[in-house]
Formats: sequence, structure tokens, C-alpha cells
Amino acid sequence: MGTGTCAGRCRDELLPGAPPQVVVHGGECTLGPVNGWDPRPDLDAAAALGDALRALGYDEDAIVDRLGEDGPAADRADAPVHERRLGGDELDDAMRLLLLQLPVMRRRVSFAEPLLALETVVDIGGTLVPRGRIVPTEGLYLAFDGFSEGLGDPPGWVASFTPTSYWLACLTPRPRVRRALDVGTGNGAHALFAARHARHVVATDVNPRAVAFTAIGAALNRLENVETRQGSLFEPVGDETFDLITCNAPYVVSPEQRWQYRDAGARGDGFSEQVVREAVAHLADGGYAALVISWLGESEDDPDAHVHEWLRGSGCDAWLLGLRGSDPVDHAAAWTDHLAGSPAELEQALDRWIAYLDELGAGWVTEGVAVLRRHGDGATHLRADAVDEDELEYAGGQARRVLAGLELVARGDLGGRRFRLARDARVVEELDRDGDLVAATLTLDEGTHPELELEPEEVDLLLDPDGIDLDGVGEELLRELLEQGFLEVRDSRP
Repeated sequence: MGTGTCAGRCRDELLPGAPPQVVVHGGECTLGPVNGWDPRPDLDAAAALGDALRALGYDEDAIVDRLGEDGPAADRADAPVHERRLGGDELDDAMRLLLLQLPVMRRRVSFAEPLLALETVVDIGGTLVPRGRIVPTEGLYLAFDGFSEGLGDPPGWVASFTPTSYWLACLTPRPRVRRALDVGTGNGAHALFAARHARHVVATDVNPRAVAFTAIGAALNRLENVETRQGSLFEPVGDETFDLITCNAPYVVSPEQRWQYRDAGARGDGFSEQVVREAVAHLADGGYAALVISWLGESEDDPDAHVHEWLRGSGCDAWLLGLRGSDPVDHAAAWTDHLAGSPAELEQALDRWIAYLDELGAGWVTEGVAVLRRHGDGATHLRADAVDEDELEYAGGQARRVLAGLELVARGDLGGRRFRLARDARVVEELDRDGDLVAATLTLDEGTHPELELEPEEVDLLLDPDGIDLDGVGEELLRELLEQGFLEVRDSRP
């Protein structure tokens, strides 16, 4: 899988970090051996390395400047081409070594000592040979294993910033909070993002290798408020509650348990159900959760019944975003495409996956994100939208407005309030030959990019600089405006 960015928008709401002090719980924190690599997380070395890389200017902008827009998402196949674009200075060598996983002469690298202390490289006859990667992502350094070997990836292999990590980064609400939790932290990306707007962050993972990479990442970025705990899902946090919960744990509905970072390991969508129910139980009043999950439906026409059931009576409102949807055949094909070079194995795998989904009664499989907010009155108000993942940008602000709108509409709590259009909402007008308005479309140039068709008489109401007069807005339009995040409260009741 490649990587993504939130068009530079995620970092707008994130806070700067502080000096390193990473706490590790759950036993001795070591990286289990992968392809012969069993390093120790020397956090002092990681902090020194992060300082050196920042001083060198090793960041996303530099990579884009030298390698092009696709540079930060480089994979193994891209390395030979990208390498030919690089020159001979130390920043180029950092990109070769840390991004492209290419060997570099030790004498050319001033930051070799902390790399060797971390054991992310090995010195072979004066040449540094990389064993993992350190890549700038959304203004932070993330550390993780080397390029995927496909079927050769061992169970403890830790992935880079994947497309589903991008989904979660874009859809996570980011208010300033006291305590945050990242479950199934992997390389620690979402724990580190949260550390910039949370006073304290707990990151959990059953994989000790992931726990260690997260600790290294926190030290690289001199974030002192990240605590790692080894264990399965929510087990390491007991009955603690949090103001923000994120989760990008392995969620794929699969008959296999081949890869720890992919296969859910539970029957059907039972793993995602567990994540949703436990997130609800650990969410403080007023808190938010953003969870990458997968859910089954009987058909494409009724895909979301399972999630409705998981959340019924939870006291949480939910915005459910389906980013990928497929029938059993397409789902099976997507997750077995690594076997394309072996037709016989591919046929067997397709048969196994399709039979498994048929046994579950699944006619449709959705992968996406559930964004929750606990309000505590026992009721659940849920909105589900299909979203084009290629159009998704930073949507944290939109998510907060959507969830606030769901609660306002459900409670009928609108009297005496005035609203205004969100900052990135705009009206596109269609005029006739005489310059008269004949049609208009309201669009949101952020997040999920929703659109609403407007009647000409509705345009002036929405563009009133003194705020929107709800008495002039029809009930159906008002609900859509609130539930798709077009509106924000201008002021409260007198």
C-alpha cells in the first residue's frame, strides 16, 4: 500500500511537541526479530536522530521538491527511478537511506551513530545498509519496517502510513483534550498526531514490535506525553476513559489469519463490533472516537444494519463513512491480488474467501470509518454516507459539525439559535442569459466534499451575513445542512 497526506490540512489543528520522555509498560520493550533485525529502542539515540534530521531539513517538502509529489509515498519499485533524481549532498543521502531503503557510504552520513545505536541500519564494510525506514509524515517522523515483501512479510512486520491510516488521520476530530487513546497503534502515527493536541496519550498494541516503533517515533519527535502499553486492544487500559479514541487495528473480514497487521482474526465482522463496543465503553462524556472498521450487510441496498445494532442505546451519535464497498467476489479479489502470479493458488484462495462470506450471509462488505461522540442520554443518532476515498481531505472540523448537527436535529434544539455557513462552504450559481439566478449548488470544499442543490430563493437565506434565519429554511434542507456539516453555530440563545 502507498501513503497519503491530508493536503497539509491535518497539521493546521495540531499542537507543537515537547522534550522526550516516553514511558513503556507491559514488559521489556524490544522489537521482535523480523528478517534478522532485532533492535533495541534506544530512545536517547532516537531523540538525537530526530534533531539531526530536522537540522538537515529532511521533511515532506524537501522530498517533494527533489522527488516529486509521489516521493513521500515511494515503494520498493519506485526506488531505482527516484534514486536517479537525487544528487550528492547529505539530504539526498538521507532520502536514499531512510526513505528509499538504499545503502549509503557511512562516511557520507553525519547522523550514522544514532542510526547504528537504534540498529535501524547495519555497517557492512563502511556501508550503511538499512533495515527499516524513517519517513516524514504530516510533520512528524514515523519509524517502521522496510518495504513489504508480500507473502514474505512475517507476522510482526509493522507497516508504513497506509491508505487506511490516511482515512483515520483525515476523519479524526482534533479538539484539545486531556487524555487520548490509540488502539492497535502500529507504527504509532495516530498516537503521535494526538500528542500534539492531547495532554497525555496512551498507545496500545499486542505486537511488541509495534510498541517499540511507537516509542521510537515519540522520541524522534521529542514528544514527552506518549505512553505505550503492550496488550490486545483495550485490555491494557482496564476501565479507564478517554476524551479521544482512535483505532486502525487489523479489521479485514477474512477467512485467514496470515498477517497480524491485516486479518481481523474473528468471525465475520466480529472484530469491528468488539472495537466499536469497547470504544463506546471507554469514551468519556463529550468525547470523540474515530475507528477504522469493516462491516457486513445482506445487500448493497441495506449495508449498515450491523453498525446500527452495535450502537443501539450506546449514548453515542455516529457518522458512518463507507470508503470502500464491494460484493463478496470483489472483496475476495482485492485481498488476494498478491497471488496473481500463481493462478492455481489464486483460484483456491478466491473459492475459500467467497465460500466464507457466503456462509456468513454477506452480500456486501463495507470498509470505512465510524466517528462517534458520546452525549450520555442513551439515544443514538446515526448518519451513514458513502464517500469517494480519492476525494477525501481533512474532515475533522466537518465531523464535529456533523455530530453536533445530528444531536440538534434529534433533540429539536434549534429555537433561538442562529447559524452561518462553514468557512469552506460556497454557493455556485447558475444564471440565465438575463443574469437571473435559475439554480445553485452548495458545496463544501473540505472533508468529504458534499453538495446540495438549492432553490434560487434559498440562496439569499444562506448568504445572509447576519446569520441564517431558520424560519425561512425548509425542514429537509435544514436537516441536510446540519447533518452534512455545512453549518456552524453563530451564536447561542439569548
